[in-house]
Amino acid sequence: MLETMQLFRALADETRLRILSLLQQRELCVCQLVDVLKEGQSKVSRHLAHLRAAGLVNDRRDATWVYYSLAEPTSSLHEQILECVRVLGRDVPVAAADVQALAGLATCGELCSDDEPVNDACCGKKAQAVRV
Repeated sequence: MLETMQLFRALADETRLRILSLLQQRELCVCQLVDVLKEGQSKVSRHLAHLRAAGLVNDRRDATWVYYSLAEPTSSLHEQILECVRVLGRDVPVAAADVQALAGLATCGELCSDDEPVNDACCGKKAQAVRV
């Protein structure tokens, strides 16, 4: 029951639902999510931590970038939630606009490089000291 409660708490926020909708499109780095959501890096990272703790997203580090993707469903409830998020991305205007904005967004390597990051805490040289 505790896992189910944690799952629903993670879903009880519009920004986290928008993140899940975006991650259904493809794996994304924090700077891409920041760019599409128009939120600060620390706020996006905090939401990602909630989603990761609930088992909804996975992260992987590649050099200075941290990439996020949807976790594989571990239960029928998890599968049903992902289906609801798919509908959200199609039927809810703000989520649909996010998906459209993502389509025109550069890849992380194009969006920010080690020489000129969009956000130092996200993907610049300081990122190695920051655990997202």
